[in-house]
Amino acid sequence: MSKISSSPRRKRILLGVTGSVAAYKAAEIARLLKPRYDIRIVATRAASRLVRLGELAKASGHPVGFNAFRGIQPIPVGTPSGAHPVLNVPHIDFARECDLLLVAPATEDFLAKMALGLADDLLSSCCLYSSAPAMVAPAMNQAMWAHPAVKVNVATLAARGVRIVEPGTGHLACGDEGKGRMSEPAVIAEEVGRFFALKDLWKGVRVMVTAGPTREPLDPVRVLTNHSSGRMGYALARAARDRGAEVTLVSGPVALASPTGVSIVPVRTALEMHREVMRSLPGCDLIVMAAAVADYRPRTVSSSKIKKGSGGITVRLEKNPDILAEVLRRRGKGARVVGFAAETEDLEKNAVEKWRRKPCDMLVANRVGDPADGFHGERHEVVVYCRGSKSPLRPPEDTKERLADTLLDLMETRWKISDRR
Repeated sequence: MSKISSSPRRKRILLGVTGSVAAYKAAEIARLLKPRYDIRIVATRAASRLVRLGELAKASGHPVGFNAFRGIQPIPVGTPSGAHPVLNVPHIDFARECDLLLVAPATEDFLAKMALGLADDLLSSCCLYSSAPAMVAPAMNQAMWAHPAVKVNVATLAARGVRIVEPGTGHLACGDEGKGRMSEPAVIAEEVGRFFALKDLWKGVRVMVTAGPTREPLDPVRVLTNHSSGRMGYALARAARDRGAEVTLVSGPVALASPTGVSIVPVRTALEMHREVMRSLPGCDLIVMAAAVADYRPRTVSSSKIKKGSGGITVRLEKNPDILAEVLRRRGKGARVVGFAAETEDLEKNAVEKWRRKPCDMLVANRVGDPADGFHGERHEVVVYCRGSKSPLRPPEDTKERLADTLLDLMETRWKISDRR
């Protein structure tokens, strides 16, 4: 059979369906996408027990891929060692040429397969074989979604550039209540449309993002640091990458997977971050200063471990360079600068004061100090100050990943960064 061909004017999507109760919604996803895109569906064996393959084929207008070994002829005894069976799997050909690989629903088991690179059926083989961007819509019990192993797998996939359509909260098929049900088909279709709209929006735009904490050594064992996780900066770097930008991520020490397609510059101290930011600054169109840089460092660093004595010790500190202030002075013509302000109290008063001293094009203020907020919280709430706005903007509380997209949307709307290409 010849390779699948489709009109070059239509984007091609390979829709994977896995063994979740939400598999029946895959037909609606295909119906919503079909008017704009060329759709092929591949289902797992478990999915075939939950939804009729004929219904999926009707929704997409094409046969559903199911058996990875269809078309292989048995090798007769005595066949020369140089002979090979012929594998005729048109969906593999489509996976090679598709513009997006969408798995909806994606079970916890299949997310683990994708994260580990396992390929024991047609769909997992397509995922491993295809070089196309990927998107997944997880669906599972709320306890599974909250499990540390699932969190690690999701974070791994996100770092590789897989877009995660986060599950919703509500009544689950098992009778539980919580977060885990697959997003509705209309939401998934909207995310697909958004992906194609943003894919090359910032192509040729140079973006630098700083993220994470710095660690200021006191001796070979101890450091002065802060609780920054780096997640906000990493989310912003991935979001800019997904828009086609050339992204440099200057990162302090974090426990996060490095995003693929991003130039990572690891640093430890504020002085190192200052040096690398200034080195990367020329030619940048957008600079996002999300790192939590230590304001002070020990004046002297002991060459050996400071031993515990009977009394206290005094540590003299000196100021670190103000990286944001220097970036504002040295940025190129037309370059935009986004600063961050983390406050434990009087959030807006302190943010406005920082904005007055360091007049960024945008200042993002967030409250920290509470385990549910800021550095450690799953969800994030910010206040955004923009040049030209009479009052601060207050995006809805959201995950850091979604908030990163919201902030970049705001930058594009106000500054038309795409025009700098």
